[in-house]
Amino acid sequence: MAENTLPSPYSFWKAFWNRFKGHRLGMLALYVVILFVIVGVYAPFLASSKPIVVYYDGSWYFPLFRYLFFAGFYTKRLDIFFNLLMFTLPVMICILYAVKRFKWQLIALMLAIQFLLFFHYAFYQMNDPASSIELSRERQAAIRAQMLANADPANVPKPLPSSNWDFELAHMTPYAKLNLLVQYKLLKEQHIRLLQFAPAYEKREIQRWLTSALEQKKAELRKKGVDPLPSDEDLKKQLMNELTPKMRDANFEIPTLWSQQQLRETQQIKRLKKEVEKQQAPFDALMQDPANLKDPAKRSQIQAFVDKQANLNYLKDRQKWLKTQSAQLKYMVMPFISHFHWEDDAGGKQSFNQLIDWWDLTRINRKDLAAALIFGVRISIVVGIISVFLALLIGIPIGAFSGFYGGTLDIITLRLVEIWESMPTFFMLLLVVAMLQSKSIFIVISVIGIFGWTGFARYIRGEFFKQRNLPYVEACKSLGFNDSYVIFKHILPNAIPPLLTLMPFAIMGAISSEAGLSFLGLGEEGSCSWGVLMDEGRSAFPAESYLLWPPAILLTILLVAIALVGDALRDSLDPKLSRS
Repeated sequence: MAENTLPSPYSFWKAFWNRFKGHRLGMLALYVVILFVIVGVYAPFLASSKPIVVYYDGSWYFPLFRYLFFAGFYTKRLDIFFNLLMFTLPVMICILYAVKRFKWQLIALMLAIQFLLFFHYAFYQMNDPASSIELSRERQAAIRAQMLANADPANVPKPLPSSNWDFELAHMTPYAKLNLLVQYKLLKEQHIRLLQFAPAYEKREIQRWLTSALEQKKAELRKKGVDPLPSDEDLKKQLMNELTPKMRDANFEIPTLWSQQQLRETQQIKRLKKEVEKQQAPFDALMQDPANLKDPAKRSQIQAFVDKQANLNYLKDRQKWLKTQSAQLKYMVMPFISHFHWEDDAGGKQSFNQLIDWWDLTRINRKDLAAALIFGVRISIVVGIISVFLALLIGIPIGAFSGFYGGTLDIITLRLVEIWESMPTFFMLLLVVAMLQSKSIFIVISVIGIFGWTGFARYIRGEFFKQRNLPYVEACKSLGFNDSYVIFKHILPNAIPPLLTLMPFAIMGAISSEAGLSFLGLGEEGSCSWGVLMDEGRSAFPAESYLLWPPAILLTILLVAIALVGDALRDSLDPKLSRS
């Protein structure tokens, strides 16, 4: 007769995961949360003004990787932390699934490496790949030498070397040249992409200009005693006839950075060219007599003309170099969604925002909205996880000791919890921010954690009350284990799983508190928090109220997904389902 064998029992966590997978809505919500986390961690590959890879002048460059840990580009330390996490997180996941022995020790080691590297890159300034101390010293030495030579009356004044574009190129690092070319090319591509909105923008701006100019024209005619006034149509035709091409370019061209830079440089070249042509004859006359070099006033005139001519040549040479060399950029792979870093100026203005697609929108400070939305995920993740982790560090020990010992300690602890719970977290946030006169995101995290531990403490206390009289605890005591060992080694692991059902809702509350605080204008200044973005949309209401909806929609999706994950966790840990 064959020997009967019992199937190997499921572990608690395996059974829990199987029940969770059966919750379809919860699994979908978990995938959404994971997607948000991936977007937050790998945000630089989705939005950045640095190419991932580019081929130029016979060499391959990887600008995005060179700037990932440079605090001069990622000015927020939070971004540097996540940029490091891009590399350590996959390693920790591989350890979790592939390593059998010393798994948790290796994960702890990777976390230690993560924080050590973070403190190194965040608090010790890296060298800018686009700068070189040696080249900078050589450049300054050449400029000083020319200044000393120009001060000698025996020498003919010459322009400073910094007025020569070839000199500037010779003292640039390869990455400095590459940054100029990439920026030029990206801004030009943005301008070409937005040209489709140029006719509608020009038509709208002309109508707006005619409305204001018409009233001014009528006021001028009334002062002159013209009566009756011409019809509005006649006045508009007259105003349109007075509209010169120069006025069109200055007032009605689409407000992209590239068009503004080109217009500014063109105007500057025209101005310098006109001045040089006007002063050419007097300069030639001054140079015919060598004695004029010793006259300070005339020497100053000669130096001014030389500098203007050098500046004119500098601008022309720079424009020519950018145009020709930007065409040499090959195989340039940019981040997949936005070609702006969230701190970069993206150009545009309110009236132009009303015409373009939402992914090209700029904030009220003219920074790219799509990039800010992507990097804003990082703030929500950090606020949610760290504040809840801080609350757990406070709440678990207090609840554990209160539930295990009971008696007087429990009564005192409960009174403390009741007093602490009477102080609403959100209003304490407002109070602390007002008192400290600081809007740092780490203050927000600390306050949420310090005032959000009471729920965890109550839950752990109840679990310890239930567990402390069970047989396995009595067995531990009879074997002589001390109380701390019994609390943290035996009872706490059994009390933690039910606590998981509270964590998603606590994370959701922390994210909501930070967003609400930022929405009221008390968030971190210069931040890309979704609450800050919503506050910008609110402050520009109704003109730019459309800026309010993208961050509000993303925040709602994230919070709903976290809530659904919490519901699925609660259902999966239901004792009735566990027994079945």
